[in-house]
Amino acid sequence: MNWSRTKTVFILTFFLLNIYLGWQLYQVNDDNQLSSITSSTIQDKLRQNQIDIATPLPDDMQEAEYIVGQQQTFTEIDVASLSGQEFDFLNEDRTLLSTLDEPFSLEADTVNIDQFLSVYVLHGDEYEVVRSEEFTIYLDQVFEDKTVFTNHNEPLILSLNEQGEIIGYEQHYSLFEKQGNPKDTLANLRAIETLINRQYITMNETVVNFEIGYYSFFSESPVFAPILKVDVDKGDDEEISYLVNAFEGTVQEHGMVVEDEEITEPLLDNPPEMEGEDLGPEEDLREEE
Repeated sequence: MNWSRTKTVFILTFFLLNIYLGWQLYQVNDDNQLSSITSSTIQDKLRQNQIDIATPLPDDMQEAEYIVGQQQTFTEIDVASLSGQEFDFLNEDRTLLSTLDEPFSLEADTVNIDQFLSVYVLHGDEYEVVRSEEFTIYLDQVFEDKTVFTNHNEPLILSLNEQGEIIGYEQHYSLFEKQGNPKDTLANLRAIETLINRQYITMNETVVNFEIGYYSFFSESPVFAPILKVDVDKGDDEEISYLVNAFEGTVQEHGMVVEDEEITEPLLDNPPEMEGEDLGPEEDLREEE
């Protein structure tokens, strides 16, 4: 064995390794510096416009995938273990209608609602309260601890009597799975900056809630994009929720389509089979840096 040659090879190998590690460290420091500058710029914009963020921001997603929902049917076997109620199966067994034998007393706390869901509702732990009215409580499904928001078409609706007790519910249930490859997502502060730049958030307003979830920007489509939901206190008891597409930066007011946003439905790697559903090509609408 030629030890001199072997030693030269080792020296060259370690030299190249040091160059590679040095370059990686430079990239990390450069990215961190850019992130710090970006964050500082957004913070300056918040101060200049006297916009307050009155809620802790969750960790940035970094990257995510689309999810696809497939609505399930209900059977007598599914609900056999759920007592104290009568069931009707509607809409080709995709809608479950429940009438309780006795009203369920509901106090003004989520613990009691969770108790009801665990005892009376199939897959009850996969639903979360999103809004309520005088005689109705609306719940959306949850996928991997993130709410799958709907455009006021919630899959679980609890009906109340005049005493505020639950007397029945209407339920739909979907199975969700990830589709496509992971993609980079907007940072949380970037989403807020997008809303400021497009004047959805203006001076002296307050971000009161910030949540990562999923949302379908097409009412009849089972494809849901990751979104950043930003609740803004506009003053005078007015609060508006904005949904920022975490891939493209497009914005929609929750419950209302924003007219000046052009959104194209995403093309998935393995789209689900759907009658009469045509998924168009994906178009990157994220604002240029």
